[in-house]
Amino acid sequence: MQDVPNLHYFRSGNPFSGSSGRFRYRLAPEEKTNLTASAWFGPYAMNATPETERRQETFPLTEDGLAAAVRWLDNLCEKGESDT
Repeated sequence: MQDVPNLHYFRSGNPFSGSSGRFRYRLAPEEKTNLTASAWFGPYAMNATPETERRQETFPLTEDGLAAAVRWLDNLCEKGESDT
């Protein structure tokens, strides 16, 4: 997966999205304490992908939480690529 912005970027209220092949992901700060990671496969943007086809997990908005979110996304990406 590509590098994601640093913690300050998310603490400033900015979301970030990216892709790797067919894997799509989005990281977004929520309520100044959480970081929500969303992931899905396919050609479409998150809003055009049915909710049933997306995975989502919430992490603390901390350095450790950001690292855990990236690991979670990496694992989903690797698992999905091996399934195709």
